[in-house]
Amino acid sequence: MMQNPYIKKLVRFLRSHVLMSFIIYGAAVGLLVLALWVTFQFVKPLPPGKVVMVTGGEGGAYYAFAKEYAEFFKAHGFELEVRASKGSMDNLAILSDPESEAQAAFMQGGITTPEEHPNLESLGSLYFEPVWLFTSKRLRIKTLADLKGRKVAVGSEGSGTSHLVLQLLAENGVTPATASLLPEGTDQAIPGLLGRKIDALFVIAGVKSPAVRTLSEAYKTVNLYSFDRAETYVRTHRFLEELTLPQGGIDLMRNLPAHDVTLLAPTANLVVRDDLHPALKYLFLLAAAKINGKGDMFAATNQFPNAQAVLFPLSDEARNFYKSGPPFLMRYLPFQAAITVERLKILLIPLLTLLFPLFKITPPAYRWQIRRRIFKWYKQLKRLDMHAYDLTDPDEARAMLEELERMDRLVLETSVPLSYTDYIYSLRLHIRMIRQRLEKVCCTDGERARETEA
Repeated sequence: MMQNPYIKKLVRFLRSHVLMSFIIYGAAVGLLVLALWVTFQFVKPLPPGKVVMVTGGEGGAYYAFAKEYAEFFKAHGFELEVRASKGSMDNLAILSDPESEAQAAFMQGGITTPEEHPNLESLGSLYFEPVWLFTSKRLRIKTLADLKGRKVAVGSEGSGTSHLVLQLLAENGVTPATASLLPEGTDQAIPGLLGRKIDALFVIAGVKSPAVRTLSEAYKTVNLYSFDRAETYVRTHRFLEELTLPQGGIDLMRNLPAHDVTLLAPTANLVVRDDLHPALKYLFLLAAAKINGKGDMFAATNQFPNAQAVLFPLSDEARNFYKSGPPFLMRYLPFQAAITVERLKILLIPLLTLLFPLFKITPPAYRWQIRRRIFKWYKQLKRLDMHAYDLTDPDEARAMLEELERMDRLVLETSVPLSYTDYIYSLRLHIRMIRQRLEKVCCTDGERARETEA
């Protein structure tokens, strides 16, 4: 019965050295792929192309800085979506909401404690946020306690201004029970103060903000309060700093203010969720160094960003940034290229670790398997050779000749690369030597038979 040709081809392929090559080298490649896959489980994926950041009102400093950050992100191939909010307290609530898309925000220092929000991290302080108190000219106040019984705008609900001001006033006995505390923002309250409908207005803003300038220019009807007992506030609230606004610090030509003014100031914090991609944290830090490192009236150049007066614990990336600067690759490569190379570097560690031993082991293993295909016949050949050495029985010799014939055919059909063909023919030569000895035994027997007949 003829065997199916396809089965013959299949059997020939299964016995071929090509299949063995696939198995050996495929196993080596598979081991490398497995190592890369395992390593990949510990490597952060590529950062998302878009990040959402909440700031403050569209007319405030937070929003203006966020727009500059967005331009910086765009220049490095990422989108930073800026969303307005009511202020720091609102930002805190949004960032703490697990359903929120926001992953970063500006927040005023001192508005909460780290224990209440363990999933938030700080990337550093960005600049001082002075607390300004403007009062009607008709008032004469020495301490904040003198605001009892007055109408005071303390900032809109959800803002860091309101949170801090209410805290400072309460420490001086000024509460909703002893004064009219109005939850009004700066834009709403300025007309009231200038129109003498309210007595005092708190503002947290930069020295160049329109609100500060407008109220400073109204010096004939409005006073700028110099905080009495500032050192006490600073020692009581570690997130506050005592600042001095020098004479003429707002307007030199008009000499505004006309004398040095003592101010209190928390710092603006850059806050992110702890699950924000590490590369994006570094991008925020690079943006902060460029945008907030310029300095202003109260801060020297490169004084910010820094790791002081942070609202939440510093992220590992921020700690490394302030200690050693940006990662090595980010100093010399474009940001996108740097993070790509960083990922490849991590993936190459197991690859290079395995490549060397695999290069040392795989070729010898392949050669050993090829030789094993040939040398396995020598065990059987040696057994036949030892048996044939003293053989005299012609019938047994013919049986061994048939066995050697089959062996010779199987050896010839053994699949090996051309470079190993000499091993095949060497083995066949040895088979031929034994066959010659056995043929002599058979031949001698034939001659004896003819002699007997004669």
